[in-house]
Amino acid sequence: MQYKPYFMLNKLFVVCVLSVFVQCCVAQKIGPLLGKAFTSKDSTNYYFKLAKNAIVTESDFAEYYFCKNARCTDYNQPDSALIYGKIALDKFLKIGKNGSALSVFNNISKVYQSQGQSDKAIKTTLDGLQLAEKEANEYWKIMFTISLSNKYHNFESFAKGVFYGKKGFELAKNAKKPNNDLIAYALNEIAINYDDWNNPSEALKYHKKTLEYLNGKDTLKLGSTYNNIGNTLMKTKKYKEALSWFKRSLKIHELKLLVKDDSFYYNFATVYTNLATIAYKLNDFDNAEQLFIKAKYFSEKSSDAEKLRDYYYHYTQFNKLRNNLEQTIASQDNYIKLRDSVFNKDRDKSYADLEARYQNEKNEKVIADSKTKILEKELLLKQKNNQFLVLGLLSVGLLLFGLLLYRQQKLKNFQQNQAFELKQAINQIETQNKLQSQRLAISKDLHDNIGAQLTFIISSVETAKFAPEIENTKLGKKLTQISDFTKDTIVELRDTIWAMNSNEISFEDLQSRILNFIEKANTASENSTFKFNIDKNFNDVKLSSIVGMNIYRTIQEAINNSLKYANATQITVDIKKKDEKIAIEIADNGIGFDSQTVINGNGLNNMQKRIEEIGGTFTLTTEQGNGTIITFTI
Repeated sequence: MQYKPYFMLNKLFVVCVLSVFVQCCVAQKIGPLLGKAFTSKDSTNYYFKLAKNAIVTESDFAEYYFCKNARCTDYNQPDSALIYGKIALDKFLKIGKNGSALSVFNNISKVYQSQGQSDKAIKTTLDGLQLAEKEANEYWKIMFTISLSNKYHNFESFAKGVFYGKKGFELAKNAKKPNNDLIAYALNEIAINYDDWNNPSEALKYHKKTLEYLNGKDTLKLGSTYNNIGNTLMKTKKYKEALSWFKRSLKIHELKLLVKDDSFYYNFATVYTNLATIAYKLNDFDNAEQLFIKAKYFSEKSSDAEKLRDYYYHYTQFNKLRNNLEQTIASQDNYIKLRDSVFNKDRDKSYADLEARYQNEKNEKVIADSKTKILEKELLLKQKNNQFLVLGLLSVGLLLFGLLLYRQQKLKNFQQNQAFELKQAINQIETQNKLQSQRLAISKDLHDNIGAQLTFIISSVETAKFAPEIENTKLGKKLTQISDFTKDTIVELRDTIWAMNSNEISFEDLQSRILNFIEKANTASENSTFKFNIDKNFNDVKLSSIVGMNIYRTIQEAINNSLKYANATQITVDIKKKDEKIAIEIADNGIGFDSQTVINGNGLNNMQKRIEEIGGTFTLTTEQGNGTIITFTI
């Protein structure tokens, strides 16, 4: 004896109805009236009458009969529910309100099912499913798929019931917004199909999965699952264990009376029939008789053919066990009539035909849609070809016009650029000429004034040095030092004038000056030897005067430091290319120093600043007793 989850379907339906009411409330007066008619107990007819008088549009008309259908469906008035449902469905389909039509399909299917007209119930469900697929309505597609599982179960076609239950479960689980109620509904249908298919282990497995989705969410929804678990256990003759599940189910359904659940007749019919069955299986005949009285009352009140069929079947078995022949014959006749109304082998073919027709219509629709799409594509292609032709001609015209404008503008821009570049070149030449004039003037002043004065100082010092009164004295040595320093200053001055008079310095020129300096240093230091290595690739390299002078001064300072402080006997200067850069290394074999303890003097600091000013990197590597290596990269 299985439950179908009316508790969920009714609440879901109410949600759909109320959503329609909300939409109606925005634009029409009929919405609030229908809402009151649907929810009111004592004044429902009064509000329906007011709502009927408020009908203005076809949509109002459809909503009115939709609400009448829903009311009659939930309050066990099947004949009226069918009449109102068919009127509402016809109107909704005509005005294109397919979302509401899906709800009506579901209601009509429920009514046919309660009347035992399984063939019509299945056909209506398939029609609803077809519309849901057309509308791409995910919720109703899942609902109708699971509903097919329920209807095939009631028809005792359990293989198909399991198939549609599992299909509905996958759809519900993989939905964009998974709904635990729908998932539990699908699992329930799989379980009850397995149960009546004599596969209790699979039935219990899916019942427990149902509990996983319902536990902790809504206790009132557990009543059906508890009953179904008890039903499976009863069939495996675990009567006492089954009884505890039925009692739990009964307690939950008694609680549901407090919230006025409209499926309580159906639910109580199920649980009391099961309790009566357990009682007579345990030979408690008096209790079974009382429970069967309640089961009959609720089964008749439910107006559901399946519930009455189940009641008469078990009541027949009970009377057989008691050897009550008269009651057995009467209840068995009633059972056979109801069974044949629900399950008839002749209908099996009609169900197969219904499903085949559904699949054929589905395939025909796909083919028709494909043909329509092909025709639409061909028409669209022709329209696009015509459009492309017109656009092509316009594009060619616009392109020619654009090319003409572009050519004129390009010529104009070229002339403007030429004029601008010429003006820039003239300004640059004038600026360079001015700078060169200033350089020459400064160079001339330095050479004529400071150079002449330094030469005079040298001459005076040399004359004074050979005066008799200061010969072989310390003053003579000082005068010699002054003369040497002044000579060096003149050399430095000439180098500065050379740099100032040059916009750029060739590396070849720089190389010759470095060699001259090294030769002088070699002459001055008899105990030191020099090596100078340079790549041949530098012959065509040009440097700015600032870069050239900074390189030259840094090399000078490094060699002087090696001679003065390092006591070096060998000094090597290497100039080579490294990764498109100039790499210069000055290495000596002098005494070196500890860079961690010795503070860099002005010479080292000046060298580093000179290199960093021209965008280079400066590195000093030294160790006590192992010489010094200075490397800089430009």
